[in-house]
Amino acid sequence: MNYGQRGRELLLDLKRSDWLPSYNEDCVRATLQEINSHTEELTILVRAANRVGDGAGGSSSSSSGPDIEVRPSLILHDASIRRNKRCLLAYHAHRMDKLRSLRWETSGTLPPAMKHVLSEAEVDFFNEYDRLASRHGLSGPMSRLDWNADQSPPEENLVQVRVVRDGLGRVETEYCGTVDLEVGSMHYLPRGDVEHLIRSGALVQLSGEESF
Repeated sequence: MNYGQRGRELLLDLKRSDWLPSYNEDCVRATLQEINSHTEELTILVRAANRVGDGAGGSSSSSSGPDIEVRPSLILHDASIRRNKRCLLAYHAHRMDKLRSLRWETSGTLPPAMKHVLSEAEVDFFNEYDRLASRHGLSGPMSRLDWNADQSPPEENLVQVRVVRDGLGRVETEYCGTVDLEVGSMHYLPRGDVEHLIRSGALVQLSGEESF
């Protein structure tokens, strides 16, 4: 039997995916079943070793541990249990980290295209995390902060943007006054005043290497 293969497949699924692969419930269940199987085998071996030690009647046999013939099997089953547990923990921890990041990227909205790759428990986790994050942001002395804005702070307050969506009209800025956002035009604007437009895709932030 190729021990640990199903747990390895879970991690390979993550590595091959651009964001998250569909939740592999069958592979998760198979990995859990393998853990249970190894645990049962390990328990049988330990009990058998203890019976042999008790039957020997000597305290020295009991203190020396299982017979040397049994030890490789004990080590194998124990190592397989630990490996599968690490794979399962890494698999679910990675997926939860992605969901936490997604919550801040989308301001709490779970895109339908991403929802279908999640398990029911993961959807519940996302919604609960969003509820807690929203409640935290709406109470206390930090309630006036926009927790969703500027998650990757720029080195400068002004950002260079290009207008790519029609019908935006004008925007009032803190330092630049009123600016007409015509399609194709480019501007240097305070990030805080146009962050929502950048996030919605109406404006594209330029790298700074592009010129007017």
